[in-house]
Amino acid sequence: MRIVDRGRANLLIDYGNPDWLYRCCIRFPSSLRLCNQYTMDNVRFINEKIRPILLDMLCSMELQTVPLNKLQVLNKHITELDDDIVQLIKIKTLKNESLDHLIYRDHFTSFYCSGDDILMEFKPKWLYSKLGYCRNCTYNSLKNRDISYCYATLLNEPRHFFSIAKQASLPREFVEDIICYFSSSDNILKVLHDAQKKSDVQPWTQIGSVSDVDDQCLLCMTLRDVTCFIRWHPHSSLSVSVVDVDLKPREKWEYWIETHQTLNSYVTTHHSKKH
Repeated sequence: MRIVDRGRANLLIDYGNPDWLYRCCIRFPSSLRLCNQYTMDNVRFINEKIRPILLDMLCSMELQTVPLNKLQVLNKHITELDDDIVQLIKIKTLKNESLDHLIYRDHFTSFYCSGDDILMEFKPKWLYSKLGYCRNCTYNSLKNRDISYCYATLLNEPRHFFSIAKQASLPREFVEDIICYFSSSDNILKVLHDAQKKSDVQPWTQIGSVSDVDDQCLLCMTLRDVTCFIRWHPHSSLSVSVVDVDLKPREKWEYWIETHQTLNSYVTTHHSKKH
């Protein structure tokens, strides 16, 4: 057993099976019990809210319970081990060790390869909003990110993928297949766009405290922060998987409102087509 990654909210654990990883919540470092409760709530949210949207594009995952004595390393990350079990999320490995050659990476997109296999990892972010400007590009400008493409544009213009592909040395056949995929009516960008549009029902002006944040708002913010993977091989069909579908904490409402107000007062970016 080894920890392969540590974020602010989770540990990613490798138990030696190359096909699976295990994610352990450390969102509440003062209480294992609270971490376990969040994990169970999160799995329920994913199964009830996310799975019906993404269907087979949702990465395979399931709840796994292990005894605390099998994860003694937790005492380095959680101060109060106030439960005798640990709730983990067992999740399918999408980027295994064979895909070890990084072709290109920026804040939103990465390409990996191994032989003829290519893996594209990307975060589409806000594909639909009522803001009247491109939230993705405006936020990039605010953060001084030099990114010349936008997934909200790709949603409407599949050939915009050339603007992404030119950042890396990619096979022409791969580029053409990806453009063909993003031209289809059921591609992941369209699925996320429609789901974001359906769940974007609560105006920011209605939120003044944590208790004001409704479930649809949480769903929408999750859908705006997913990570997508497309695996390609010249002799196989494309494989699409989506991860980072976790339930957002209501306590983030102040950050969301602050960001919204900052962007509204910034020089906004507009595209020719409404997203």
